[in-house]
Amino acid sequence: MTSANFETRPLSMADAPRYAETSNAIYAFLGLDDRIQASAVALEWREPGFDLASSSLGIFDFSGRLAGYGTFWATSQTPVHPGFGWGLHPQYHDSGLEAQLFNWADGKCGAVIDRCPPDARVSLRCGVHEGFAFAESALEKAGYAKSRVYFDMGIELSAKPGAPQFPEGITTRPYRHDADLPLLVDVVRASFSDHFGHVDEPFEKDLELFRHWLDNDPHFDPDLVVFPVAEDTGEVAGCLLGLTQDPRNPVAGYIDTVGVRQRYRRRGLATAMLQRSLSMFWDRGTKRVNLDVDGESLTNAVALYERVGMHVFRRYAIYEKLLRDGVELAKVALE
Repeated sequence: MTSANFETRPLSMADAPRYAETSNAIYAFLGLDDRIQASAVALEWREPGFDLASSSLGIFDFSGRLAGYGTFWATSQTPVHPGFGWGLHPQYHDSGLEAQLFNWADGKCGAVIDRCPPDARVSLRCGVHEGFAFAESALEKAGYAKSRVYFDMGIELSAKPGAPQFPEGITTRPYRHDADLPLLVDVVRASFSDHFGHVDEPFEKDLELFRHWLDNDPHFDPDLVVFPVAEDTGEVAGCLLGLTQDPRNPVAGYIDTVGVRQRYRRRGLATAMLQRSLSMFWDRGTKRVNLDVDGESLTNAVALYERVGMHVFRRYAIYEKLLRDGVELAKVALE
């Protein structure tokens, strides 16, 4: 099948349903129950800093089906590790269309390198379900190498978790979204500053990003935010952000973010927040709760989640293509 059989153009917002359809066909091919909705796709495409017209490619067959797609994410102020998302409908695994997507992504990289410090290491990253032979082979052929593994973890609650034991001097208070969003962003920034891949961003940029997602995500509920504070100073010590639904699984709740400021760590705060969150999901009638985590977390987050009863049920591989060697600006180790 030649390129003459396809229409190639940037994606538009009207293509969100076809993008979801093709993504869900890939999930089904892999034997997964995951499904995404067009509304979730559209919300992602409206993320601040992302321009769909210049940062996407769609390949459509003669029937109008989205045979393949690519999205290029370089929204960071210093995009030393831009992301490339791609997918090919299983019907077209033998078409060779993936080469067109990879070539398109390669063509986007020059402008990204120009936005980075001249001595910085720059690489293009792409995630894939571990064991997805077609995608892994295509990535390796295109010059990518496996660099890291991430996990999906989950728990099936058979009983309400016991009452959490928060550290002495730490209490919780309700999260008031309009007033507390800047505090939430501040504690997330502080908590994740020593996580793998972290690169500092301006506060206002992060605030805009959080506002976009939390103000527009139908699964965000302020009542599912666990907001611990130090009784003596009133400082927000950490946070847990829960969502009423896993975007890929309508029967599961989702824990989006768990973070603790460094000076409040190793006192059981993260465990207490997780127990509180799981209890809140239980009270809502949600018995399945999922999250995702860096499988090689610098702060040993996998062990934390295992302690509250979660287990790994899926693995993702991160593949990386080196664009320019140099000084690594992202966090890669604890100091």
